[in-house]
Amino acid sequence: MPHYILCIGAHPDDCEGSVGGTAALFRRRGDVVKFVSVTSGDKGHFAEEYRRDPNALARRRHQEALNAAAIIGAEYETMGIHDGEVYVNPENTEAMVRLIRSFGPPGRGPDLVLLNRPNDYHRDHRYAAQLVLDATYMLTVPLMCPQTRHLDRMPVFAYWYDEFTEGGVFRADVVVGVDSVMEQKIDMVCAHESQFFEWLPYNAGVLHEVPDDPAGRRERVASRYRARAAARRARLADRVPAGVQYVEAFQISEYGEQLSPESLRHLFPLED
Repeated sequence: MPHYILCIGAHPDDCEGSVGGTAALFRRRGDVVKFVSVTSGDKGHFAEEYRRDPNALARRRHQEALNAAAIIGAEYETMGIHDGEVYVNPENTEAMVRLIRSFGPPGRGPDLVLLNRPNDYHRDHRYAAQLVLDATYMLTVPLMCPQTRHLDRMPVFAYWYDEFTEGGVFRADVVVGVDSVMEQKIDMVCAHESQFFEWLPYNAGVLHEVPDDPAGRRERVASRYRARAAARRARLADRVPAGVQYVEAFQISEYGEQLSPESLRHLFPLED
């Protein structure tokens, strides 16, 4: 039976850069993977055309997210909240409960939900994570959102790697080697052209450094992600198997099902 893996980020490009390698390994194993963006991404740009018509940017980013997910055969969905307007309120919390319950077999739901920690630098990220955490217990309460079948068990919830220290330092409970799928991860990131070749360089003041040709653009992204992965490996050196160059790491949340180390090895796509 395949595992059902739900990856929830605040924006359409959040999951690929953080868990794209692990997601690719899940798909290679035959698991069902879904990327979710809490927002539509309708403010992540600088162009005047998108100032006039934010929906045009939302449509573009939706297609980019579909293209990225298709590289590994994953699903994609957005909750459609406007950028910068993610709030923890009853409407959004209930929508998150319904979304999580609806992925996977009825009553079983997802086996694993991946998300960022709620101490992230970006308010949308923090509140998106809090929406997931506020939904956790309610997933199993029949009278909460009764039109959507409640779950009979809790999924595992796991935070993806970060370097923030306010609110606590990240704890690497699971480390996944992603060498064999690193190129797929880079391809997924590059599918978000509006972000990695336009908005993010503009926001950082380096738009002039972005190459014009596709190969040069891909290499720019690849070099950054390889360097980032190498630095992560160095910080987690005592947890990384010999010979592994690129890793993604996860901290198991206390709010979901707690598995034994052996069960975690079965859940995550770890190589012996």
